[in-house]
Amino acid sequence: MSVIVRPYRFEEFERACEIRGLAGDSERKERFFQRFKNIGAWDDHYLQLAIDLDGVLVGDFQLRKCNFTRPDGALEMGIELAEEVRGKGIGTEALVAGAEYAFTHGAHRVEGSTDESNIAMRRAFEKAGWKFEGVLRALFVEDGVPHDYYSYAITKFD
Repeated sequence: MSVIVRPYRFEEFERACEIRGLAGDSERKERFFQRFKNIGAWDDHYLQLAIDLDGVLVGDFQLRKCNFTRPDGALEMGIELAEEVRGKGIGTEALVAGAEYAFTHGAHRVEGSTDESNIAMRRAFEKAGWKFEGVLRALFVEDGVPHDYYSYAITKFD
């Protein structure tokens, strides 16, 4: 099994939308397309990358930078995997590959977080060598219910 993180290919747009759950949401799909068409380049503060398993698109890896809240070289990430490949260790491998991609392209730190109830993602962070940094209390509020997120990071110095 070989998992890599790479720039998307233009013909992967519809599959990427399926993975990201955008098929029925034309507004979000259009926003994603605006970023997607800049394949391999930063668009505003996003860099959209493909998660590739042995030549097949199986996920989306986002790198995000905010010049107002983070120093140069410190990035946030997001990850989404196709439902059919979850629970097979691909998320762990994608976290390793995504961090290496970021470090190779000038980052010194990558951080990410997940809902406290997402035990599988928390395990993936830990197996990939990311360090637990703390709990982001009430990071999101959905229907009046606060959701705590567990924060992880990895640096090129780890």
